[in-house]
Amino acid sequence: MTSNNSSRSIVEGALFAALTAVIALAGFFIPPLLVVVGVLIPLPLTLMVYRQGLKKGFLSLVTAYILLLILFTEPLSVTALIMQSAPLGLLLGLLFKNKISAGKSIAACTAASAVLTFTVLIFIGLLTGISLSDIENQAQMAVEQSLQFYHNAGLLKNVDADEMQKSMKQTLHLMTILLPGILIIGAVFSSVITYLLSRAVLKRLKYSVVPLPAFSRWTFPWYTLWALVIGLALTIAGDRYQLQTMATAGKNILYVSGMLFMVLGISVATYYYKKLPLHPAIKLMLLFFAVIWPFTPAVLLGIGVIDPLLDMRRINRQQDTVKRR
Repeated sequence: MTSNNSSRSIVEGALFAALTAVIALAGFFIPPLLVVVGVLIPLPLTLMVYRQGLKKGFLSLVTAYILLLILFTEPLSVTALIMQSAPLGLLLGLLFKNKISAGKSIAACTAASAVLTFTVLIFIGLLTGISLSDIENQAQMAVEQSLQFYHNAGLLKNVDADEMQKSMKQTLHLMTILLPGILIIGAVFSSVITYLLSRAVLKRLKYSVVPLPAFSRWTFPWYTLWALVIGLALTIAGDRYQLQTMATAGKNILYVSGMLFMVLGISVATYYYKKLPLHPAIKLMLLFFAVIWPFTPAVLLGIGVIDPLLDMRRINRQQDTVKRR
């Protein structure tokens, strides 16, 4: 019996390693699929850890990495993709295997994705020597060349080219500063999608999974507001004392936490939207006006920041009452 189980685990490990490698290769050879690939790569490893344990899941990861190094000629790309996505599969497998609650699991995946993205950025920067300023300079050169082309083609006759160039440079500068935060937000949302997909696959295979709370009942603990405090403090201190790295870190923390609190604001708004005693047509009209209203993002952000303090939906209070019973 032990021999059969061992042989079965070896076969499963090889199968999941090969599947991981195939998914990654699809992204390398079809670049538009890289976004989808980043979401799918953790799935085979999640199943492997869930079924056979962390040790064998890690061996499948190593096997997949070696296969990719053999089959693809760019080791830096292979390493970056595996570093970015594969460890999340191991983490998800452990979370599902140990029946960790959905909220804590999503929080753990979010934190892991952020750390992995930051690690990959540092790794690539150290190996290639490319910095954010280099990216910004190259982007500005591309903008100048594009504007010169449009000017020569006569497409900017009624436009102030200097003002447009200044505006585009300011936008590029801001996007360059926030590039780490933008990548982290993308990784966070992809990790959430990966969690939901993994959960759906496990349910499809008749495995027991923890219940998932409705989106309208998502909450953040009060101490998550420290992210905003720290980000604001770093930004002010960095700008005040000309410490660019500190200021950049603060702005990225503010950007990432702001996006997450906006999602929480959407959750709160969804909760109360469902409770509106109005005709569906009227509710649809209200939703339409909310979408096109330019101040909606700011309002949602404000709601998301306030909710961890006030518990506007009384969800945390209800959970505390249940625990006391």
